[in-house]
Amino acid sequence: MNILNKIMLLLVMIISLIAFNMKLYANPSAANGDYGLSCTNDAYGAHLGTEYIEAGNNALAKTLHTGSSGYGVYVGLDCVYSGAGRTNSSAIVGGEIARAAANAVVGAVSNRLASAMNMHSHAAANMSYSSNGSGIGMAANHITGGLSVWTNYSSSSFENDQTYTGVRLDSNNYDADASAMTIGIDKRLGNLILGVAYTGFDSDIDTTVNGGTISTEGETVGIYVGMNTGAITISAGAGTGEYEIETTRKDLGSLKTIKASNITADVTYYHVNLAGTVNRGKLSFSPRLAYRNFDLDLPAFTDIVPNDANTIATDTLTTADISVSGKTYSSDMTEAGLAVALSTGKKLIPYIDVSYVTEDTTSAAYQLERTTDGTAADLGASNSDGYVTYGGGFMLNLSSKVNGYVAVTETTNREDFTETTISGSLKLKF
Repeated sequence: MNILNKIMLLLVMIISLIAFNMKLYANPSAANGDYGLSCTNDAYGAHLGTEYIEAGNNALAKTLHTGSSGYGVYVGLDCVYSGAGRTNSSAIVGGEIARAAANAVVGAVSNRLASAMNMHSHAAANMSYSSNGSGIGMAANHITGGLSVWTNYSSSSFENDQTYTGVRLDSNNYDADASAMTIGIDKRLGNLILGVAYTGFDSDIDTTVNGGTISTEGETVGIYVGMNTGAITISAGAGTGEYEIETTRKDLGSLKTIKASNITADVTYYHVNLAGTVNRGKLSFSPRLAYRNFDLDLPAFTDIVPNDANTIATDTLTTADISVSGKTYSSDMTEAGLAVALSTGKKLIPYIDVSYVTEDTTSAAYQLERTTDGTAADLGASNSDGYVTYGGGFMLNLSSKVNGYVAVTETTNREDFTETTISGSLKLKF
C-alpha cells in the first residue's frame, strides 16, 4: 500500500470517528433512521428544531464518495416527511364516527316514529315501515293503553379506499365496522306519540396511513315526539350521552405503538322529520324529508409515546408524549327518500328504498410535515358533500304476536367511500 493510500485510509478513519462522536445524522435513505429513535426522542427528535431536521452529512457524503446527499435525520425521514402518518387517528376519522353514529342512533328513532305514526296505513297485518339507511324500524304496539316497547339493531361495514402508497403521502384510507342497539318505550296520546330511547353504539376503525386504530363505545339517551296531521307526520327528537374512545398509531421512528385511552367524549344529537304514506292498491309509497345533526365533542388528551429504549454513545434516551387538542366532530345531513312496499297478504312484505343525503361532516385533518418532501402526490381529505343509499328487505309477519324485519342497505356516490348496512328486528306483542 503506497503512502497516498495510507493517508486516504487514515483520513476516512478520522472522519468516521468524528462522525460517531458527533452522532451525525442517520443515513439519508433510512425511513426510520439508523438508531430506531422515536419521532419525539427527547434528545434527537424532529420536534426539537431545524438543526435536527436539516442535512448535516452532505460534506461527509462527498468526502466518503458515497454519492449520497440531502436530508439525514436521527429519527429517520418518515418522521419529517409524513403529515397524516404522524396524526392521531381521531383527527383522521372523528367526523366519520359522528356520521356513522348519526345514521344508527337517529335512524332508529326516526324509523320508530315513522312506523308508529303511519300505523294502519298499510294493508298487511297493521304494519307500517320506513327506512333511512339503518333499516326498517318496527315496534310492539297496543301493549297497554297505547304503550309500546321497541328495539332496533343495525350493523354496518364501511371503508375509505383513497389511494395509499406509503406513510409519506397523506391519505384518508381506512376500514371500519359499527353497530348499534336501540331500546325504546313510548305512549300514544291521541295523534301524538311521546317516547324515550336508549342506544348503545360501538365502532372500530383501522386507519391505514398511521398504522393506527380508534375504538368507540358508549351510550346515548334521547326523547322524541311525533304528530300525525293526517296528510303528513311531523317528528323530532334530541339526546345526549358519552362515548369512551381509545386510539393507537405507529411511531414512525421507533415503530412502537403510541396509545391514548380513557378519553370520554360528550355526544349530542337532534333530528326533525316530515313523512307521509300514500296507498295505491297493494303498493304503499312513503316519501320523507329528514334532517339530523350529531356532535362528538372530544376533549384534549395525550398520546403516550413508549420509550424507544435506545442508547447512542453515552446518552440514555427517552421520548416525549404528544398533546392532542380537543375538537368537536360534527355530521349534519339532510335526506330526501322514498320507500315502496308491496302488500302480498302473506308473511313476507317486500320493500325497496332509495334516498339522497346532502352531508356536511368534519373532514380529516393532518399534521403539517416537518419539511416538504418535494412531491405533488400528497392527497387531501376525501370530500363528504353527499351520498346515495339504496336497498330493501322484508317485513316479517310471523304471527299476531311476533313480527320483525330484515334489511340490507348500500351507500354509494360518496367520494372514496362505500358502506353496507344490515339491520333486523324482532317484535313480541304482549
